[in-house]
Amino acid sequence: MPPIEHAATSDDRHRDRGKRDPDFHAIYRAEAKNLLRYFIRRLGNADDAEDLTQETLTRYLRATPGTRVETPQAYLRTIANNLLRDRAERSSTKLAKMSAPLDEGLDRPAADDVHRDVANRQELDYYRMVLSKLKPITLQIFLMHRVDGYTHQEIAERLGKNIWSVKRQMVKAIAHLDRHRRQP
Repeated sequence: MPPIEHAATSDDRHRDRGKRDPDFHAIYRAEAKNLLRYFIRRLGNADDAEDLTQETLTRYLRATPGTRVETPQAYLRTIANNLLRDRAERSSTKLAKMSAPLDEGLDRPAADDVHRDVANRQELDYYRMVLSKLKPITLQIFLMHRVDGYTHQEIAERLGKNIWSVKRQMVKAIAHLDRHRRQP
């Protein structure tokens, strides 16, 4: 009796592709940890971060069958940002459905909120100006570490520099910010 053949589902094809696609495995090894760290920073919850990391990689795999992507990191970051945006929209919709309406007078910001917003914008502009005075490589290393959450070792590997060079640039950036720090 001949074996019964069944039609492969889309998930079967993607699962099979993941098993035999060395490019995907290399991307997974290189980027899964970065995605997890990115989601943990944004969500503050390791379980949700793991779920979104897997969802990002799954969507990448589904979107790129048989295609070599020039910049997989950028593509993965776009998918990750879209997932975060979708999650935020779903959460805000759920919250809006559960919330009770506020009295009309209570939904306007207080006058001191406007002043606080202006002060915060001025502070942000000031530090943008301070950061703009750093050398481009120093700024890049500082942002990779403090904003993107890369370790010194990861930055060194990505930029083709030694770890001491990365640490030296971080010290320069922090000293520069400290010199220009506003007193309260």
